[in-house]
Amino acid sequence: MLEDCIQLRHHLHQHPELSGNEANTHNTIVSFLERLKPTKLLTNVGGYGIVAVFEKAGAKRTVAFRADIDALPIDERQNKPYSSDTKNVAHKCGHDGHTTILLRFAEKIIENPPDCNVVLIFQPEEETGKGAKKIMQTGLLQSLHIDMVFGFHNIPQQPHSMIVVRHNTFAAASAGFVARLTGRQTHAAHPENGINPGLAVAEMIEKFDEYSRNHCNPECFQQSTLIYTRLGEVALGTSAGDAEIIFTLRAFSNKDMAEILHFASSTLSKIGNRYHLETSYEIQEDFPAVENDNELTDFLINKASANGYETTEPDTPFRWSEDFSQYLTEFRGAFIGIGSGLETKELHHPDYDFPDAIIEKAAEFLSLISHRINTLH
Repeated sequence: MLEDCIQLRHHLHQHPELSGNEANTHNTIVSFLERLKPTKLLTNVGGYGIVAVFEKAGAKRTVAFRADIDALPIDERQNKPYSSDTKNVAHKCGHDGHTTILLRFAEKIIENPPDCNVVLIFQPEEETGKGAKKIMQTGLLQSLHIDMVFGFHNIPQQPHSMIVVRHNTFAAASAGFVARLTGRQTHAAHPENGINPGLAVAEMIEKFDEYSRNHCNPECFQQSTLIYTRLGEVALGTSAGDAEIIFTLRAFSNKDMAEILHFASSTLSKIGNRYHLETSYEIQEDFPAVENDNELTDFLINKASANGYETTEPDTPFRWSEDFSQYLTEFRGAFIGIGSGLETKELHHPDYDFPDAIIEKAAEFLSLISHRINTLH
């Protein structure tokens, strides 16, 4: 059965699909689950999401586990993630492996059913931060009376199958801040007749960078990263009349995220007024912080240690974001890191590939959780 799962992982790796386009991935997962005959198999949930329910007669608790299923866009010319010229797609974050782990866990539920109801969530559109929200908005998970939910992600540069946990925040909040500044273009020979937003853009970059440097302390971490800027058009005879600038904002808590978003919007407004520009902004790919339930975190550490798993707790949260945080807005839960090897390339690296060697140990750990969950008060 493990070999079947590994072959399925390779199939998913060879046929990756972007967020919102996971049709074939959806069908592959459904075909695998149909063989296991779960109590309920719900398809096309919030898009290409899948929810499999394994019920246990007389169970007092319902526990959910989530895996993401989408892949990343890749620039075929440079083999790098995140290009506007994207034509290729690849699994450079390990979602093919996460899907396989959850399917292997499903097999273990059939082999040795735990004394709880188990809900498996195969979620699309994680990379864009839309998938978890769409699934939650269907109301399906709420109708299943879930008591707690667990998510997981492979963690490169950690030993194989190391359990990585954190009390409080596991992964940062983040959001794309897209600012637009509108002045008035004019002939380049007479720039004084127009309103060029160039200096305003320069000041924004400086102010955002200064703010980030002043908030790098892990106790109140807030980060601003310049992603993109466009000023005017390529027209040598015309002074620019509009601009767009994009930052990714991050923080280790939702409270601090609200603070940096306020800084961004107020700074844009002030600079716009000073330079007589019209301004507007929108927030894209908004990820709340993944804030773990501390009792569940203790439970994970204790059960892992008692069953031969090494554990580690990083000093600070991970700076990347995860839309698993959306489930935590309504359900008690915790996020788990699973070491994918000291030699594994970092997530989103062009040469990253998920290691098959951790599939079985990771699935065993999820099974362990389901079999010990009733020991929680």
